[in-house]
Amino acid sequence: MATGDPPDSGGEPDAPSQRRAWPWFYGTLVLVIVLAVLGAIFLRPSSSPGQKPPRAPDPKTGEPGDHWYTAFGVSICGEWLPNPPTFETAAGNPNVRVGLNTHGDGYVHVHPDDPSEAGTHATLGLFFTYGGWQLTNNSIAAWTGPTADPTKRSWHNGEACPTGTPDALEVGTLRWSVDCKAMRGNPADYKLGDHQVVSLAFGPAGPPVPAAPSSASPPAYDGFASPAAATSACQPAGS
Repeated sequence: MATGDPPDSGGEPDAPSQRRAWPWFYGTLVLVIVLAVLGAIFLRPSSSPGQKPPRAPDPKTGEPGDHWYTAFGVSICGEWLPNPPTFETAAGNPNVRVGLNTHGDGYVHVHPDDPSEAGTHATLGLFFTYGGWQLTNNSIAAWTGPTADPTKRSWHNGEACPTGTPDALEVGTLRWSVDCKAMRGNPADYKLGDHQVVSLAFGPAGPPVPAAPSSASPPAYDGFASPAAATSACQPAGS
């Protein structure tokens, strides 16, 4: 009786078995990579606007928040307005203390009380809102008007400056600068910086708005000593 080959007792798997195993290997590898990427996305620390400078105090750790000073001024038709009046509460709501305020010194005191005022929320527009004024990309409503017409507090691009101002009868537009450099866009969206000089001007077109006069003096003491914001490269006119 003829005998056949002895039964296979082990050794390398045949080719079909190898082909069946590889898809499972690659599928598992892809799944591991996908889970790792998703974990990196969802488990990374939060980077919400309120956690970026200027920071609000952290009640969980007791870490204090930032305390910044931004020199600030408004020129209307060639005349610098007086410094905005002191306020520490929101306009129309004296029970709400705000972390973007002023002490009548021509500085925005930036010390956010909570995340809603911190990070990218700490804007010039928010300061204006708290003070009861308005600021857009083409208009400004301030706390007073020029000496020639102190009751006129709102100005829009295309209006003429009133008689009695240095730029009388000139057609005005709203311009602004930061550290004596001309800026574009809506000044209300600008995030305030520490020891910067932010200047707004309504009047005829011209060179960049110079430094606000207040920048030559240090801000009012409010528990933190701070030098003036003006630098050798950015001084008020006539300094």
